[in-house]
Amino acid sequence: MSHMIDMRKVSKFYSGNGTVSTGFSKVDLKFDLGEFVVVTGESGGGKSTLLNVISGLDSYEEGEMFVAGKDTCGFRTEDYEEYRKKYIGNIFQDYNLINSYTVYQNVELALILNRQGGRDRKRLIRSIINRVGLSEYEKTKVSKLSGGQKQRVAIARAFAKDAPIIVADEPTGNLDTDSARMVMETLHKISKDKLVIVVTHNYEQTEPYATRKIMMRDGRVVEDRRLKSVESKPEPPKRAGRRHDNKFSLWSQLRLGLRNTFNLPAKFFLLLFIFMFVSISVLGGYASNLNNENEDELIGTETFFFDKSPERLVLHRNDKKKFTKTDFKNINETPNVNYIVKKDLSLDNSVILYRDETSIEGPLSSYKSLKKEDLAYGRLPKKDNEVVIGTEELASNYGEIKEKGKSILGKTFQADNNAENSEGSGELTGKPLKVVGVTFKKSNNDRLVKRGYSRIFCTDSLAERQIIFAVSSASNLKFDFEGKMITRKGSSAIHPTGLVAPGKVYISEGDAENYYREGRALGHKMSVTAENLFFKDKKTFRIDAVIKPDNIESLLKIDKDDYDGYTDSIFINHEDYKKLYDKGDYQISVFTKNHMKNDDTVKALKSKGYTVLEIKNISKSKQAEILNLVKKMFSRLILGILLIVLFFISYVVIRLIMRSRNSYYSTLRILGASKNNISNILRIELLTVMSIAVIAVGIMIIAFAKGHLSLSVMNKIVKFITVKDYALLVATMTIMSLLISGRYSKKIFGNSAMKVYRGEA
Repeated sequence: MSHMIDMRKVSKFYSGNGTVSTGFSKVDLKFDLGEFVVVTGESGGGKSTLLNVISGLDSYEEGEMFVAGKDTCGFRTEDYEEYRKKYIGNIFQDYNLINSYTVYQNVELALILNRQGGRDRKRLIRSIINRVGLSEYEKTKVSKLSGGQKQRVAIARAFAKDAPIIVADEPTGNLDTDSARMVMETLHKISKDKLVIVVTHNYEQTEPYATRKIMMRDGRVVEDRRLKSVESKPEPPKRAGRRHDNKFSLWSQLRLGLRNTFNLPAKFFLLLFIFMFVSISVLGGYASNLNNENEDELIGTETFFFDKSPERLVLHRNDKKKFTKTDFKNINETPNVNYIVKKDLSLDNSVILYRDETSIEGPLSSYKSLKKEDLAYGRLPKKDNEVVIGTEELASNYGEIKEKGKSILGKTFQADNNAENSEGSGELTGKPLKVVGVTFKKSNNDRLVKRGYSRIFCTDSLAERQIIFAVSSASNLKFDFEGKMITRKGSSAIHPTGLVAPGKVYISEGDAENYYREGRALGHKMSVTAENLFFKDKKTFRIDAVIKPDNIESLLKIDKDDYDGYTDSIFINHEDYKKLYDKGDYQISVFTKNHMKNDDTVKALKSKGYTVLEIKNISKSKQAEILNLVKKMFSRLILGILLIVLFFISYVVIRLIMRSRNSYYSTLRILGASKNNISNILRIELLTVMSIAVIAVGIMIIAFAKGHLSLSVMNKIVKFITVKDYALLVATMTIMSLLISGRYSKKIFGNSAMKVYRGEA
């Protein structure tokens, strides 16, 4: 007849630091069901080591051990896992319970891992809990129980496995006398049809219940005495309604994985923070890199356009005719179109105000875009010679204007146009402009501000004057001095002034002498033809004065010392100047809502009969393209290195967090979970936290994109994140989670269950 356990000259050795020590040596012992065996002796005698070998937590190096007639000498790690699952119920001195679980959940865990109980699991769990006297604590977390109560939970869990062998290592070592007695009575109750082996240094507590006493000293059995006779039972009884099919269902693994995700809030939120941090860093770094590359492309080297907003599209009709109301309606109805700027040449010009050591440069626009409450000082303009200065932190004059404050109000500045695409500048108005207000309101055009420009707000009539000036800057001029033709270009060729009568013109002394007999030009005619990409017009004037150094001041209020600057110019009335250049809208600019969608908008506009120039795609020099390519490659290399470093840092942190759960996963292993089971539970736990993190990040991205959340940096870069990028993030985070769970479970099973439990692995 075979015994439940048969040990024949079994020895256990330990090696480390170049030495070998003996756990126990040449042990011959046989154990049968129904026995209550007490192993006692002094500390270091080999008691616990013997128990670990019997329970399959440690292997042995010498001899033979049979379990229910089966030889264990060739057992691999998987065989020991199966052995513990089928035969062993463990009870430890420090309980080895899941403190974040309730009493019910701890007992249930043993049944889940061994797939026992079936549909009657709840009834079975409650009957087991009642058997150890803890029914009133069924829903109480183990962390809130006393030591004696915890040990009874450990006994209930061991009994729930329905394993034939119950091994208990110092089960009363941390308990008071009454609790110890209650634990031993509980163990005695369940020993009738099982083999119970108890290791203790306090034999007196176990003596009333023991059927057999074994004493060990220095790794050897020095006494093996039977105290009570028991009926030998070589095989464990079969119980109806309980099964061992050795399969841990995926549903049960999913339950445990989800339970473990949320049962420790501190661990959950820490993992969630790490995953969200990695997700935001990866996406943020990638999108920020794209944003920087995009900014480099938008800045470029082309200087023809002053306003290089990426949302800007420059349009004219394919037939070169003026835009009509129908055109404006069709354009406004095009998807992604935000607004239209008519006579858009004004966008590519700036105005310079100068006085003493101070000069202020920026685009001119109508004061109607301001409200009274937008002003820091002063009031809104009322006359054509009044302006409001707008500046903010990145503008070059911000510090100076901020320091001067109200003292700048009432000061007058000379004003000149400064066309980006003209050959020179021109006087905007014959009178100085007075500053009547200052605003620090933020501009919507970050690129202009970054280039140091301020803003100048004025009346509509002054703004229109600059628009006409912009048209003149883009036009070629032909002067016909009674058959003698000359060509000139630039805004300085014609000067509008209220000092010349309509239909009349003042010419320079040089032109009079060069093109009229003996310089007698007064009363003669001359004509001006203005031609640009969109229109050509001619106007004829009668010469009313010849400008000389000695009369320029009396006729035009211009200092005679400045005469040399006007020798190639003519002077006409403001109204004549306007009629010559103001021909309607031949060119406009359309600003889109999102420049990332410009391609579709451009296609739609072209299909409606418009020629479209996309500002962000204007040509750059080959040298600049090569430089941008090198910068792009370098920035992406740096981004890649940073993301790899971030990945490994996060990997290490998450592993450290999970390592704090060593006792939990070693408990699962001791209770019968396989390597694959634990890997699956880990995967479920990490993938659940990861999924919550990436979903939360996705919601944040949508919130920033829709404007529900506002943070300048995020609002600027989220537009670069596509669905494809988000899917790539999910894939990356999934791979990281699977990698961590796989390596961690491998680490747990890389050593014996006892080493992992003790934290030696």
